[in-house]
Amino acid sequence: MALLLHAALARTGGHLVYALDDAYIHMAVARNLAEHGVWGVTRYAFTSSTSSLLWPLLLAAADRLVGVREVTPIVLAFVFAAAAVALADRLLRGVPDRLRTIALVGVVLLTPLPTLVMAGMEHTLQVAAVLWLLDRVRAVDEDAPGTSVRTLGLLALAAALATAVRYESLFLLAPAVVVLAAARRWRAAATAAVVGLMPPAIYGAISVAHGWPPLPNSLLLKRATFEGAGMAGLADRLGGHALRTLVEAPHLLVLLAAVLMLGALRPASRALRWWDAMFVTATLLHVQLAAVGWLFRYEAYLVAIGLVLVARHLADAPAGEVPRPVSARVALALAVLVAAAPLLSRAVDALVQTPAAARNIYEQQYQMGLFLRELPAGSTVMANDIGAVAYLADVRLVDLYGLATQETARARRAGRLDRDLLARLAEASPPAAVVIYRSWFADAIPEAWIEVGTWKVPEKVVVADRTVTFLATRAEDAARLSRALSAFQARLPPSVSARVSDAGAP
Repeated sequence: MALLLHAALARTGGHLVYALDDAYIHMAVARNLAEHGVWGVTRYAFTSSTSSLLWPLLLAAADRLVGVREVTPIVLAFVFAAAAVALADRLLRGVPDRLRTIALVGVVLLTPLPTLVMAGMEHTLQVAAVLWLLDRVRAVDEDAPGTSVRTLGLLALAAALATAVRYESLFLLAPAVVVLAAARRWRAAATAAVVGLMPPAIYGAISVAHGWPPLPNSLLLKRATFEGAGMAGLADRLGGHALRTLVEAPHLLVLLAAVLMLGALRPASRALRWWDAMFVTATLLHVQLAAVGWLFRYEAYLVAIGLVLVARHLADAPAGEVPRPVSARVALALAVLVAAAPLLSRAVDALVQTPAAARNIYEQQYQMGLFLRELPAGSTVMANDIGAVAYLADVRLVDLYGLATQETARARRAGRLDRDLLARLAEASPPAAVVIYRSWFADAIPEAWIEVGTWKVPEKVVVADRTVTFLATRAEDAARLSRALSAFQARLPPSVSARVSDAGAP
């Protein structure tokens, strides 16, 4: 973690910048909640823009206690990464020390926890939460023949924590409830189901009361989509999408295959069989319904669980096996190394990409936020990347991607984001600036809008486009925007190529 942070700071001029713009969405919501009592990316209105319910609450609590600090997310993420390692160690109790050590190092590097810390979001907390949920399911099994009030209470807390951190944890909770019910642990199954569903249900009611959907826009817009028609579309909806995703995410395929094979070949305790069922089901649900990737974060919780289960299965090998000759052991080691190649390659990519990702965000979204901070408070801005903009600048946002604006979210889901909609949004509250990826909106930019300038970063790591375009919706705003961009140009990192036109200048 220290090495990654040092490498990132060296690429951002010593500024702590998170490796994803989404981190700043959580930070903006937390600050507005702490300072203004508003759950929104700006202080002006409620927005349902984050896939985590608990993370902004934790950040807001820290903001109230110690003040708003850009370092808060990385400190919390680091603490929860350490907690995840401790919980993985708890699940591996009884495993021989050598295998236990290898497994824990694997959880750190292959998940990969340092990259998740540098992302500054809730993913290390999710890893810790789901590992604790597995531990609580095992506690139910060990609490035979009945289930004590304490065991039920901790199971309920673990279930609520997991779903409050990220909605994808429901993929793990659902099979947990099923295996508990199948084992006739009715009270435990009912408790986990009811309490685990409470955080999404409570938030859904609050969101609907504010005129928003029960699920966050981030979830609705980033979910897996099935666009095929006929038999191909039907096959996609019935599992074809999951198979394609597994091929594109071989690290998950390797872990899934390893858990299934080891579970079939080796005897296992009932708790381990329950964990296997939870992991396999959660993995298949995730790759069918949710996203993978985007700085290795979405499926990180599954990688951590899979590594723990593989180690547990290997440790539970029958005693007294016939020793294998050296050649057989070497062949087995090579086979394991080949099978683990996707995980090892992913870990190396994470170490290489994380500092570059921080630089990417610093050069583009972070600079956008600093530039728009110069506008008068309450100015309207239209943008498609809203994290650093919302956190650094006090503006009213029209989010063209849709995370924080209902009209564009509905239009995107319906495939009707067009010039008429953008023109209507701009007419309702004329923006001081429009800051977008032109490649995303080439056919939707109204002809009357005026391009004033562009910034281009040297590489594309986690940004969606190297070039961000600044536009004005009215001629009288173009000159002001042009002057502001020219004045800010000297403050840009030298690596950013800036172009400012004289559009609208007298």
